[in-house]
Amino acid sequence: MALIDTFVLLGSGAPLAAPFGREQLLKRMDELGITHAIAASSLAIASDFEAGNEWLAQEIAGERRLLAWAVVNTNHPPEAIESVRKYMANRQFVGLLLIEGNDHTPVSGAECHDILNAYRRFGKPLLISAPNRECVYAAAEIAKQFELIKVVLVGMGGQDWRSALAAARENLNIYLSTTGEISPDKVREAWPVVNGHRIMFGSGAPLVDPSVPLGMVEEAGLKDFEKTQLFSTNAERAFASA
Repeated sequence: MALIDTFVLLGSGAPLAAPFGREQLLKRMDELGITHAIAASSLAIASDFEAGNEWLAQEIAGERRLLAWAVVNTNHPPEAIESVRKYMANRQFVGLLLIEGNDHTPVSGAECHDILNAYRRFGKPLLISAPNRECVYAAAEIAKQFELIKVVLVGMGGQDWRSALAAARENLNIYLSTTGEISPDKVREAWPVVNGHRIMFGSGAPLVDPSVPLGMVEEAGLKDFEKTQLFSTNAERAFASA
């Protein structure tokens, strides 16, 4: 069975405690049976998205098991739009991670409007950091404005994960990631909200070892075919156009 981790970090420096690169990731994937992973650059998130994206493109080049999120910061629209055009033409980059200043700040729809107008023609998913309720609400507003873009909530609201469930119930283009709070209850409760389709496995490695969210899914008590959906089928469908 394929097992796709839709969110990991590669790089060095904040927020990572130690450098974590391609070979370390592939080794841990082999140990846990993870077949593919979609990575974002820690440098791109923390400080310099242009340098971080460039480093990540070189780090994963030619490795068929690794794909990437391009990161852009809404505080720099011209550079962000240029990065969209550059990396969405790279087949290993399957989506866009949008931040505003840092990954704990709600993303304003007004600030990212021009960026998403440039991005939506690519038909790829949009990842928005949603570690808290305020970020979930802001992401939901973006989902309403851009109904044809699949909006993935990484962090799933953190401890306020029920806010993410409410957003997914109201917006059919919102997808959930198992990143964030480790709670089998959130997986169990999310499943009927999204009809088992708009939720994907993500670990947030190496900040969280992938074995932990994998264990969370097991504890949620999903049936075997439902775990197949969560671990692979849903992601394959979400990224089919990427």
